[in-house]
Amino acid sequence: MARTSQMVQLTDSFERKMDYLRISVTDRCNFRCQYCMPEDIKFENPELLLSLEEMLTFAEACLQLGVTKVRVTGGEPLVRKGVVGFIGQLKAMGFEDVTMTTNGFLLKENLEGLVDAGLDRVNISIDTLQPEKFQFITRRNHFQKVWDAIMAALETPLSPVKLNAVAMRGVNDDEIVDMARLTQEHALHVRFIELMPLNGDTDGVRFRKLFISGKEILDRARTELGDLKPVEKDDPAAPADEFKFDGAPGNFGVITPVSEPFCARCSRLRLTADGKIHPCLLTDLDVPVMDAIRSEEPITEIHKVLWETARVKPAAGLTLPEESRNRTMSQIGG
Repeated sequence: MARTSQMVQLTDSFERKMDYLRISVTDRCNFRCQYCMPEDIKFENPELLLSLEEMLTFAEACLQLGVTKVRVTGGEPLVRKGVVGFIGQLKAMGFEDVTMTTNGFLLKENLEGLVDAGLDRVNISIDTLQPEKFQFITRRNHFQKVWDAIMAALETPLSPVKLNAVAMRGVNDDEIVDMARLTQEHALHVRFIELMPLNGDTDGVRFRKLFISGKEILDRARTELGDLKPVEKDDPAAPADEFKFDGAPGNFGVITPVSEPFCARCSRLRLTADGKIHPCLLTDLDVPVMDAIRSEEPITEIHKVLWETARVKPAAGLTLPEESRNRTMSQIGG
């Protein structure tokens, strides 16, 4: 499918350019990470979710309004049948950058297909290098399979590979140096993400106990491993602040939505599997778009919803928000 000629660039009320789309292809996941979802979570009826073809229609409408980058997420995207072909169709549409975030469990057996489909980059979520701790955090005993997938990905055109770890005091903060050292040994870009107050922490007590700031993470890495030099951003809107040790093949960085929010440069929209747009990850603001996608003139109707979404996108969404604490990352397409 050839790229449709661009109309006008989608921008919000604060003149932020909306050029990055995240598509949550499913709310389902084969892990149950403790900071993300409860063990007994109830997923949506699959019949109530958008089809992949409908998601492609939405993506085409976004492409026409200047969206150039798309990330496929979940839940865990690789549990959705047909997602490898879906990535190939996104690439064929003309998106400049097509990426995916995965927990890695199904990655190794899909690597060849993803590379052939044109996937540009992959982010793998892994919060620990210790198998026992991995089982505690994810409630699944799959560390070795994920690690093998990471090593296999480094042997493909997807290298360098990005690793995302959610930082939690008393859980995995003792591994900050070990994770940073990976960047000295492999072409891995390791980023620690500050814990956000989600998943039913209604009074914030557990959040405050576990929270560790990006600054502290960087300070610990510097103390043990030496100076970190800033890496210039390819994209000014990118949320990660990345650094490099002298001679290291990889980067080490932090994503700081709590201690140093980057709302002022946010360029993202999120489409959920059940047909809603989240203009801001950390509010309860949803803009329904399923009816527009299923209308007789879907592109025209989706454009209307996109402009409305851009209009209501807030200036900022995180000051330990009460409104976000009863949501899971799976529900908001994080």
